[in-house]
Amino acid sequence: VTGVQTCALPILLDQAIAHAGNAEGDEVSEEAVREMLGLADSGLIYDLFAKAMQGTVDEALNIFNQLYDAGADPAIVLQDLLQLTHWLTRIKLSSAAADGQGISQMDRERGLSLAETLSVPTLGRTWQLLLKGLSEVQSLPSSAQAAEMVLIRLAYMADLPSPADLVRSLKDNPASATPAPQATATPSPALAPP
Repeated sequence: VTGVQTCALPILLDQAIAHAGNAEGDEVSEEAVREMLGLADSGLIYDLFAKAMQGTVDEALNIFNQLYDAGADPAIVLQDLLQLTHWLTRIKLSSAAADGQGISQMDRERGLSLAETLSVPTLGRTWQLLLKGLSEVQSLPSSAQAAEMVLIRLAYMADLPSPADLVRSLKDNPASATPAPQATATPSPALAPP
């Protein structure tokens, strides 16, 4: 811990006490500090990620709004989703990573469970979408709306086949690559020239 960090700790503690409205010096709750710093509950981050990856947009947006209403910064929510995506990719590639020192029980259990349901290509696309979405959230004045749009795109992207799967299906069934002939529409009598 550097001297600057040592000096900053009492200031942060004073802010946490003031923010919590706790003048008597009672305990400052984790929830009050999380709200003060704009952090999100990690259990809800797992819930949000799972709902988005299941394609349940409504539930994902409800969880996001719950986080936002509790004081979570939309950019930090997306950063948490990026961090979770990285974690899931690591344990997808090597489940032994979940047994590492300092890994919480929730990260171990929920991470392993969630990683089983996702492919590495899906996690890679998720990373790219969230990374692009984070820059949008950080650059736009209405960050909550931008974050919601990122979550909507994520939910709709989640069940799309990977590019490799598309190429494989086209090779296996070339007839499906030929577009179906389009029906010609008969003009409406009201739109027909006189």
